[in-house]
Amino acid sequence: MMNIKIWTLSAVLWGGCAYTFAQETNDSTQLIETGVMYIDPLFEYPVAPEEISSFAEKCNWLAENFWNPLDLKSKDAVDQAKMNHAFQVYASTVQYADKDRVTAAVDKLLKNLQKNPMLLYQLTKAAEENIYGPRAEFWIDELYVRILRSALSNKKFPKTKRIRFEEQLKQLESTMVGSQPARFDFVRPNGDAAQFFPMSTPTIIIFGDPDCDQCRMGKLRMQSNVTFSKAVADGKINVLFIIPDADEGWQNKLSDFPANWTVGASDTVAEVYDLRDVPEVYLIGADGTLVNKHMGVLDAMNAALYMLDSSK
Repeated sequence: MMNIKIWTLSAVLWGGCAYTFAQETNDSTQLIETGVMYIDPLFEYPVAPEEISSFAEKCNWLAENFWNPLDLKSKDAVDQAKMNHAFQVYASTVQYADKDRVTAAVDKLLKNLQKNPMLLYQLTKAAEENIYGPRAEFWIDELYVRILRSALSNKKFPKTKRIRFEEQLKQLESTMVGSQPARFDFVRPNGDAAQFFPMSTPTIIIFGDPDCDQCRMGKLRMQSNVTFSKAVADGKINVLFIIPDADEGWQNKLSDFPANWTVGASDTVAEVYDLRDVPEVYLIGADGTLVNKHMGVLDAMNAALYMLDSSK
C-alpha cells in the first residue's frame, strides 16, 4: 500500500482528483492528519488509474469508485472521525465530476446502504459535516438532499436522530436552486400581515438583522447604486428585507429603509427557508424560480441588473 499523508481540504482541492497532494512518509501505514493527531483512514482511498489523463474523467472515476473499499455489510459502527474525513475527500472530488455520474453513483451507494441503517446514519452525519454544516468548506445541496431523502426513508433510521435531518430537508427542498421557492408569511412594520410569493419581477430577498455590519453595508450599496435604485423605483426589480425571528422593537430598526423596499419580520420563515448565511441573500428570477442563494449583495445586484438587460 502506498505510504501517504492526507493533507487538509485546501490541499485536496489543490491536488485535485489526481491526488497529487500525496507524499511519501516513513510510516508503514496510510494516515490522516486531524489537528495534531494521526489516525488510520477508514479505508485506503482509491486513486484514479494513470491511463485516465483528463481531470474531469479522473473526478468521474473517483465519484463512481471512491466508496468501493467500504465494507457495506458490516453492522458495526465505524469511527465517525474517519468517516467524516473520507466524506471530505469524496466531496472534494464530486464537486468537479459530471452531475449525472455523481447522481447515479450515489444512488447506487445509498440503495446498498438501506440494509445497513447504522452506516447510513454515519454517512449522513459525515455529509452534514462536510457539505451542509457551519464547518463545511463548501455546500452541495443536491447531493445532501439525496442523502437525506434516502436516510429518512429508511424505517430503521434512528428515530431520535430524525428531527434535525427532517428540518434540514424541508428547508432545502423549499429553496432548491432552479425551483420555485416556497411562500412565507411576514409582518410589516405597521402590523399588517403579508405573504411573499414569487412574482414576475426579478426579486432580491435579504434575510438579516439591520444591526449587522454586512446588512448595513449591503443596504448602503443598494441605495448608492444609481442604476439599481432607479430599477427598483421603476418597479423593475423588487427588494425585500426580512428579519427572521425578530426581537421586540424590530419595527424601529426598519424605519430608515427605502420606501420602495418591502420590509418586515417573520417568525416562521426559518422553518422553510435555508438561512445558513448572515445575511442570507436570495435572487429570484422573473419566471419565479430561484436563481441563486448564499449570495453577496453586490453579486445579487449585478445579476438582477443583467436579467433586465437580457430581457430587452
